Parts: sequence; C-alpha cells; structure tokens
Amino acid sequence: MDEKEIEFLIQLQSTDYEIDESMKKEQALFSHLKQIEEKLERTKEDFIDKKGKLKNIKKEKMKGELQVNEIDGKLQRHEEEKYKVKTKQEFEALEREIATLEKQKDKEENYLLELMEKEEELINLLPSLEKQLNTNEEKSIKEKDSSNNQLAYLKKNREAWIKKREELFSCISATCYNQYEQLRKTREGLAVTMVKDGVCMGCNVKVPPSFIAQMKRCQTVHCESCSRIIYLDKREQN
Repeated sequence: MDEKEIEFLIQLQSTDYEIDESMKKEQALFSHLKQIEEKLERTKEDFIDKKGKLKNIKKEKMKGELQVNEIDGKLQRHEEEKYKVKTKQEFEALEREIATLEKQKDKEENYLLELMEKEEELINLLPSLEKQLNTNEEKSIKEKDSSNNQLAYLKKNREAWIKKREELFSCISATCYNQYEQLRKTREGLAVTMVKDGVCMGCNVKVPPSFIAQMKRCQTVHCESCSRIIYLDKREQN
C-alpha cells in the first residue's frame, strides 16, 4: 500500500463517515415522522373515544329519565289506588309496592346524577381536546413538510457522496479495500484513523515510536491495540 493509496483510504473513510451520518439522520427523521403520526393518532383516538362516551352517556341519561318518568307514573297511579282499596291487606300490599318503586326511583336518580356529572365533565373537556387535535394536525403538517425537505436534501447529498465513493473505490486495490471493509465491520465503521500527539484516535492508546517512524516513511501501519489502519497528523509528518 503506497502513500497515494493511504490517502485514498483516508478520503474513503471520510466519505463513508458522511454516508453513515446521512443514514443515521435519515433514520432519525423517519423515527420522528413515525412519532408525529403516533402522537396525532393518539389525540384523534382520545377525542373520538370521548365523543363516543358522551354520546353513550346521553343515551343512557335519556333511558334513565324515561325509567324515572315511568316509575313516577306508577307511583301516581298507586297513590290514587290507595283511596280505592277495600281491605287492609290490599292497602299494605300497595304500600310495599310503593316503597319498592321509591327505592328504584332513588337508585335511578342517583345513577342519573352520576351520568350528568360525567356528561358535564366531557362537555367541558371536548372543546380543549378538539383544539389540541387541530393544533397537533397543524403542527404535524409543518413538521412533516420540514422532515420531508430534510430527507430530500439528505438523499441528494448522499447520492453525491456515493458517487465520490465509487470514484475512490476504483483507485484502491481489491486487497486493500477488502481489508478496509473488514475493519469497518469490526471497528464500528472506523477503519482508518489519525495518530495525534503519538496517540491512536481510534482507541486512545499510545503508538510505539517505531510505528511513528514507519508512518513517516509512508508505510502501512496498523494500531497494535485496535488493528485500525493509522496515519500521522500532517503536522507530525516532519
């Protein structure tokens, strides 16, 4: 591996870094878009759920009111019947029926009060939920537009980097390239790294003076700690 090929590898590493970063940003934007959709969907579901509950409560309340009215009708008829009964037993039976109906009425009225409280709570809550839904929809549209613009920019920019990578690839031998790719796989995407102040920037381990001398002679050197291809900071070349 000569000096020129090492330079090509350095450029390739820089190019791959830009491509990798672009992919990370793209994935982050996709994840952000998904979160926006999920948040908006949760707001919609909550609003629809609360509207459905209010509708059901209104139905239940109407049903309860009809039952109370029906009980009131029976109580009124029984009160009138009290003046028509002829025996004590009939009167007592009528009184027991009235007592049972009054208990039922109390139960229905208590249930109606609970429904009215829930109804009032939902009536007060729904406008704020609807406002929040509209706000989230507007925000979602803006954030989607912004994210899609960023995605388009990243794609265009990455295509330029990929084109440059193809040009660099053609300048590097197959053996050298395969070695580079293997190191990228095993070293978290960083195959080529600088030595600065005598320290490998890939693993922060000091490089032996003999390795420094080899790099000054433009020889290919691997860090004895992390195995990455290392090169000298230009300020340390002399």
